Amino acid sequence: MNATDRAAAQGSWGQILLIYVIGVLGATCISQAVPVIGDIGRLFHASREQGGWVISAPSALVAIGALLTGWLVDRFGDRALLLLGSAVVIVGDVGVTLAGTLQSLLAARVVEGVGYVCIAVASVTMMTRITHGPRRNSALTLWSSFVPMSFAVPLVLAAQLAGTDHWRWAFSGHALALAVFTVLALAVLPVADRATAPSRTQGLAQVLRSPQPWLLGVAFASAAFLQTGVVSTLPHMLSGRFGVSLGAASSIGTLGMVVNTLGCLAVGPMLNRSIAPLRVATLGILLALVGGVALYYPGPAFALAVAASSVFFLGSGIVVGLWALMPRTAPAPTSIGATSGLVTQITLWGVLFGPPAAFAAQASGQWTRPATNVVVACILCLALLWVLARRLGDAGSPGAATRPAEAAR
Repeated sequence: MNATDRAAAQGSWGQILLIYVIGVLGATCISQAVPVIGDIGRLFHASREQGGWVISAPSALVAIGALLTGWLVDRFGDRALLLLGSAVVIVGDVGVTLAGTLQSLLAARVVEGVGYVCIAVASVTMMTRITHGPRRNSALTLWSSFVPMSFAVPLVLAAQLAGTDHWRWAFSGHALALAVFTVLALAVLPVADRATAPSRTQGLAQVLRSPQPWLLGVAFASAAFLQTGVVSTLPHMLSGRFGVSLGAASSIGTLGMVVNTLGCLAVGPMLNRSIAPLRVATLGILLALVGGVALYYPGPAFALAVAASSVFFLGSGIVVGLWALMPRTAPAPTSIGATSGLVTQITLWGVLFGPPAAFAAQASGQWTRPATNVVVACILCLALLWVLARRLGDAGSPGAATRPAEAAR
């Protein structure tokens, strides 16, 4: 633990959970369209590919703006950007609720993305700032699950609106919930001390020249491409293939996201037990590969498809949980913030293109198209993590998975 950490007050778990909830709600601006995309498509006469862009449009700003937002966090503070981002997402939600054309809806979705990028960058910055030692490890492990949890929530709540012509309620309800937690954050989250706050941009040039953050980021982008594509198309695929209601099919997506979150949270204990990160990654990717291909293979009963999707989401959750490796990829202790920004930005490219690619594969009517996406993404992810493990030195010895991260702090 460095001098900065010793000087910083340890944040409470209440504050950590509040930041996490706002992060989940920020990411939900992407996934809340998933259960009602059929209603949106029918109203605006959108193709399946256009429906995929409706889902992923908010992630475009994160995919290109995370590093710039890091500079804004340094300039104005993480708490200010978190609150501003929440307000902008609320404005975007209102825009979607009032949209009368597909173009205006997409524009409002982009506005939501502006707020989301502020929330995504400021949340993890603040979580790092207010924690240190073991609590920081636990907080960052929790943070790794915010995207799957953001898909689980709307698959439970917004799915109730599917087919009712009340899909706009999903966005107005989201705005109301985020407003409540934003007011709470204004009251209880601490303002950063500029002397002790971690920088998101310090050592940025060095980070951009270092291969390790790029390897981790592209590996995570591959996993995100696959995971968001599967979860975005799963309800409609199950409903059309097995004749179950869209609500029932969406509940399977919710189950998958819960299993995915459990996979994320399992990584910390595995690393603490001195299991090498590459072995953890291999386990996760093999589960995702087997589950993903089995999910799309024609013929299995509904129960087997549910089991296959759960295996897939467990495996992809384990891969996502390797976010704990991020501090080890930083070229210097002072550049952890910039490294996090770069890895986040690259990862969100996968989120941006995953749903459109999955909808296009599904529209082909051939099970081999989505199965090929699974195989290619899994092989690429494993190859990149293998190269990364070689560069870092395989953490197979006791404590090796945690010592470099501790040294970086």
